Amino acid sequence: MPEITTSREIDAPQALVWSVVSNPQRFADWNTLHSRWGEEPPVQLAKGTRLVDVVKIKGIVDTIDFTTDDVRDPGFVSLSGNGSTGSSVVLEFTVDDHAADRSLVTLHIVFASSVLFGPLGKVVERAFRKELNASLEKLEHVVTGERPRG
Repeated sequence: MPEITTSREIDAPQALVWSVVSNPQRFADWNTLHSRWGEEPPVQLAKGTRLVDVVKIKGIVDTIDFTTDDVRDPGFVSLSGNGSTGSSVVLEFTVDDHAADRSLVTLHIVFASSVLFGPLGKVVERAFRKELNASLEKLEHVVTGERPRG
């Protein structure tokens, strides 16, 4: 079962970063794995909240029925779900307060799927890491108002 953790320090206060990360209606602004919602998402996450997220990675589309397992405001949310491809996913977002109005944002994902064995599994694992890093970069641009490089 592949597991990936990636972090990025962002030049924005925890409260601001958390307001974006914890609002499902802002996922499209920064989460590069998110394609669209399968159902209208709630405005706020609470324990037991259900989210149906359509994600795409390496051409594989999966509709994941997530449940919010834990929310600790202002800094941690854990979602777990099962996908239409037989996948299972645990996704955690952590926003830690850092000195001088900076935040350390960590994304942690554990995923399993019958289509992720062998060489394809390694390709998808690398793609997940790339997308999580891209999501953190995009989040930084959203909360700081900077334009992406390139």
